[in-house]
Amino acid sequence: MRVALAKVLFCQPEILLLDEPTNHLDLDAVMWLQDYLINWPKTVLLVSHARSFLNNVCTDIIHYDNLKLVYYKGNYDNFERIKEEKETQNDRDFEAQ
Repeated sequence: MRVALAKVLFCQPEILLLDEPTNHLDLDAVMWLQDYLINWPKTVLLVSHARSFLNNVCTDIIHYDNLKLVYYKGNYDNFERIKEEKETQNDRDFEAQ
């Protein structure tokens, strides 16, 4: 996994697509990758279940919901908070109607 990841990072692609990049990496490698991606000057499209990794690396979240893409600024915790607030407001609007 490390060799494949190193080859991709060495190529310096314009768009870096990573699916669960922290799988099969030890803690030191995850921390190195996190620091590397924080300073990555180009676009990274990242899929991961590692919440702390997402919180530290992501600056924008794109959520696919009801056949639509919804864009959120900030890390994963910010996305969850704003999404919950929107759902609560939608529930209130529905009840009021």
